[in-house]
Order: sequence, then C-alpha cells, then structure tokens
Amino acid sequence: MSVQDSAETPESPESPGTPESPHFADEEDRRHVRERLIFFSDAVIAIAMTLLALELPVPHGETNAEVWRSFVELLPEEYLNFVISFVVIAAFWVAHHQYFRKIHVVDATLRRFNLGWLFLIVVVPFATRVNSEDGHFVLGPVLYAVVISGIALLMVLMAWHAVRARLLRAEAGTHPMRRLVVGAGAVATVFVLSIPVSFAGPSWGKYFWLLTIVVSPITSHLFERFRSRPAR
Repeated sequence: MSVQDSAETPESPESPGTPESPHFADEEDRRHVRERLIFFSDAVIAIAMTLLALELPVPHGETNAEVWRSFVELLPEEYLNFVISFVVIAAFWVAHHQYFRKIHVVDATLRRFNLGWLFLIVVVPFATRVNSEDGHFVLGPVLYAVVISGIALLMVLMAWHAVRARLLRAEAGTHPMRRLVVGAGAVATVFVLSIPVSFAGPSWGKYFWLLTIVVSPITSHLFERFRSRPAR
C-alpha cells in the first residue's frame, strides 16, 4: 500500500493551491493547516502504537520454569497479535506519510476523511485485544477485519478525493494516488473477504489475512506493468 518516494521540489506557482484557492487565506495559512493536520495525525498514530504495548499481558509464575511457560503460551495469541497490529499500523503510517508528501492543499473534506481514518487507527488496539481474548469466537477476527478494511478504504477515499478536488502538488501527478488506491484497495479486499471466511472458522479468517503479503506486491507489480505498457 506504499507510494513511491520522490524528492521534494519547490512548489510551482501553478499548483492547485494558489492564493486564489478557497481552501485558505494565504500561503502561510495553507502551510499551517497542512502541517498541523500531519503533526496531529502522527501524534495519534504514536499513541495507538503505545496503547498496543500497554495492553500486553505480563507472564506470571511461581518459578522460572512457570514464567517461561506462561511466556510461551502467550506468544501465539497475545504477543503475535501485538506484532501484527504494530506492523499494520506502521504500514498505514508510511502510506499516510507518503500521501501527504504529495498533498498541496488540505480542504474540509480531507480533514473529515483523515479524522475518520484516525478514529479507526485508535480502535486497532481495542480490536487487537478482542481478537486476542475472543480469537476462538467469530467476533474477534471479524471486528479486526472490519477495522483494518475500513482504514484501507478510507485511504482509497482520501487518494480519490485528492485527485478529484485537485489537492495535489502540481509536479506530483496522479500516479502516486492511483498506486495508493490499488495497494490499499487490495488490502481492503483481502480483509473484507476474510469476514465470511471467519464465519466458517475463526482461525481460517486469520490465515486468510496472510494473503496481503502476496496480494499487495502482485497488485503493485501489475499496476506498474500496465502503466508502462505502450499505448496501441
């Protein structure tokens, strides 16, 4: 779900966010609004990652052997779910970071989409906890899949809105947003499809999530191949 890096270049006077834009009063106001949204988002994501660790159970026992046994018993559920959720949030943060590198103007609609995205990011620690404690029931994997697919779909909406509302830097082009749509859309598809699979067997739904490891690079490769194909 990543967007290719590109070196920062001076903003063109022909960028969509010119002083005549209704999105801000002047250039300083535009920068203030954009940077404040980015800093706020980073802070919320950092808190969500911290909450993941705060929910981790501590191994207990009367002897060293019992403590180690408790630790090993917690590995496949509690600790593994923590690692998965941390990696998921980190991947979305990278995509979010790359997204705003291409954004010139932040409008009201983008702020609302971003708040909805952050809301679901904050819910991830709760969904992780439910998935760990009720992982043998269908609620855990279904709730987790709903939250992650919602985050991915909101990334798609933000990318689509950036192109539609002309919020991109003039030199960025639409390619990064289209790639983001493809990558995030693939992740959302896998997690949405895992929901009916989870009803057949909660563990099957979790294994289904592993398809994102394969689907994301494949869709990215196909997208680049289709883009580079010469027009006939």
